[in-house]
Amino acid sequence: MTTIGEFLEDNGEKVFLVVYFAVMVIVAGPLFLSLGEAWQASDIVRPAILALNPLLGVTLEQFSALMFGLYLGLLVLVTLDPKKRVQGILLCLGTVSALVALLSIGLFIPNIDFGANIVWVLGGFVGGGLVGGGPKLLEVRTASALEFRRSATLLFYLISAIVVGGLVEFHLNLPQILQVSAETVRIVPPTPEVSVEWSGIGVNTLMAAVFVVTLRRFVTYDASENFFVLGPQGSGKSLFLVGKYLAALDDAVGREADTPLNPSSDLMELVGSLDAASKDTGWKLDATGQTDVEDLNFNFVDGRVFPKNIQLSSLDYAGEYLERLPNALMSPDDEIDNSTLRLLAQRVRDANTLILIIDVERYHNNEPLEIEPYFDILDVASNKDVLLVATKCDILAEEFRDKQALEAHQYFDEFREFVSETLIENNQTVRTLVQDTSGSNIHPVYYQTTTDENGERVPMRDRNGNVMTVGFDELLEKMG
Repeated sequence: MTTIGEFLEDNGEKVFLVVYFAVMVIVAGPLFLSLGEAWQASDIVRPAILALNPLLGVTLEQFSALMFGLYLGLLVLVTLDPKKRVQGILLCLGTVSALVALLSIGLFIPNIDFGANIVWVLGGFVGGGLVGGGPKLLEVRTASALEFRRSATLLFYLISAIVVGGLVEFHLNLPQILQVSAETVRIVPPTPEVSVEWSGIGVNTLMAAVFVVTLRRFVTYDASENFFVLGPQGSGKSLFLVGKYLAALDDAVGREADTPLNPSSDLMELVGSLDAASKDTGWKLDATGQTDVEDLNFNFVDGRVFPKNIQLSSLDYAGEYLERLPNALMSPDDEIDNSTLRLLAQRVRDANTLILIIDVERYHNNEPLEIEPYFDILDVASNKDVLLVATKCDILAEEFRDKQALEAHQYFDEFREFVSETLIENNQTVRTLVQDTSGSNIHPVYYQTTTDENGERVPMRDRNGNVMTVGFDELLEKMG
């Protein structure tokens, strides 16, 4: 039986979608009903808008049509944004709910002749499209994503200003400053009297707060995670990054106008080398030179409904720096005399989550895992989330097949549990590491391999010559 945590991990976006749908539709109706009543008794905003007629010749009907067009222009851009499409649709439903609430008390739609004021509506729509970034629709995009961040931000401030301003007008009886007639605007000396309407203030404030917070979640673009991979030399960090990139690339194929992956040149060299290899030549990946440091990183977007930007990176180097890393993390950058170690420490500090590699090949060969430095690193780099990843698990996949007569790629959940139990029960260092990371699960990944005539493991390839990976897609979802 699945736990609540596992259910939310697998279906979190759907759950939040239902919650946000309820908030936008259920809360918007009664909230804007109160705002409509606030408009009718307004002491500040309504007289200021009515003053536009004698001063500029703009009637209340024309101003309302203009602002409605502006709102629609911004909302359309948000709906056209691939990252905000679902949120835009929900905002449309919330808008309908709000308009129905205002209609029930005879406000807004009954008071506007849209046929006579179509020019004002179109003018506002075009204006909203222009200030919201609409010209991007005419651009040819290559290395940048189609996003309308300014439109989402303006929409948030516009709606929030209406909600907060209306709430203040509804519960505060303020002194009238402007006296407006058909031809003149006169400033009235304000009286110091201010009274508060306490009835319903708690419910209205709560609804307004929930609405604004939910709306803020809708327009947020920069929800992001930064993952950094650590592991001993030769533990499979490079191939892990390549496998993750290939999984992210496959995931991006089904997306429309998505954010570019922007892989580093070092990573693409590894991808190209692996892609050019054949069954006879094995992996065809050169060892990192003694003085070389390869910067392996790329970006990807996780989530279809509420996308999150994720960066995954690692450094591949010839020397062993894990043992020196804890001291470097405790030292200022100017006191670290090695440029590679300095860069490594900077990346660890910047990361939200550390991915710690466990080399299954070393475990299988009864060799030291060399993961003892992880403990000191975790002590120094506090407040970091941790993912434990077992690489080269094709070895355990064969053992899983022999013991349970199951294929790892077809029964991956069972295989993941088998890998965790095997490593924890047979290696005290791994057991302690799992305990020190709050019982973290160990996530297995591997390339499907076969044995050549020399007894060496080489990657299996499909009919198109592509390597076949297991566990990377599942880890891609988990990292979101």
